[in-house]
Amino acid sequence: MSDPHPQSTDGLMHYLRDKKGISISGSSQKRKLMNIGYYHGYKGYRYINSPSNHALYTKFEELVAVYGFDAQLRSLYYPNVMLIETAVKNYVLDILVASINSENFIDIYNQLLDNYKMFSTKGKIYKNTYDRQKAEEKFKRELKKRLDLRNRIYKVQTDAYGNGNKIADHYFRKDANLPIWATFELLSLGEFGHFVSCLNQNCRSDISEKLGIRHSDDSNAMMHQRLIYATKDLRNAIAHNDVIFDTRFRTGSIDKQVGNAISNATGVKGLTFGTITDYLILVICQLKLLHVSKTEMKRIISGFEEIVEKLRSNVPISIFNQIIHTDNNAKLTKLKNFVKL
Repeated sequence: MSDPHPQSTDGLMHYLRDKKGISISGSSQKRKLMNIGYYHGYKGYRYINSPSNHALYTKFEELVAVYGFDAQLRSLYYPNVMLIETAVKNYVLDILVASINSENFIDIYNQLLDNYKMFSTKGKIYKNTYDRQKAEEKFKRELKKRLDLRNRIYKVQTDAYGNGNKIADHYFRKDANLPIWATFELLSLGEFGHFVSCLNQNCRSDISEKLGIRHSDDSNAMMHQRLIYATKDLRNAIAHNDVIFDTRFRTGSIDKQVGNAISNATGVKGLTFGTITDYLILVICQLKLLHVSKTEMKRIISGFEEIVEKLRSNVPISIFNQIIHTDNNAKLTKLKNFVKL
């Protein structure tokens, strides 16, 4: 079945006016529509959060304002999210190499990526058959997760060599193992989170200590991997130039312990990660763990406030309040106080 929407830019302008009730006319707005694109632009920004929640634009400039807001957010977040990814990988790398004095993945796999052992049922007594069965299933899942990680690492390395990666080519041509630092360069943030989740608790505790994560928020040394998983969807959306302003990029719910830990540290309440403000708080908290300067963190927060104020002045309050919730200012005040500490 053919697309019922007109394909020419002039036709699209007629469609927006006649079918969507959006005022659009003139060569200037025509160029803007062409620049942002109907399908990536209008189709991507015609709703907030959910496709069923259409933004009730009456003017094309309102849609352009939301489009610009989203682009400015990506520019603000991108260098900081990439800094977090790079730095956390380096922190983990430092702990791994110091722990076993080796950068060989096989050594790390055998000696440190063995968290599954803590779930072994060998020598343990259970109340009943059901409890033992559940424990055995848990052990099997953890062991499979470790095996899946090994397979993924080898696939990533193989793909890198096949795609002409210079580092992979250098090592494999010498029949040498790819060092763990090079492997980390190849892993996505989600894959890296999988890697960290397979490390034994002693190693994870060392990472938490090195990052300065409070033990009261991290008794099982899993907070750093939770932070990685909480950040990965934002990172991927920014890297692929996807829409981020309404957090539609989330692929699942954020672990409640992440929100609790951030609330405990900052005093910010009501973190749901359903607004882009909450992701600013997530980013700033991690930057503080990485000892980014107060001046730089203040600059990021100020940049966010400026972008938000620009949006406020260019869209109806009904649309603005769907994007920036009424607790935004209170959250930012707490966040600024946290940065000052």
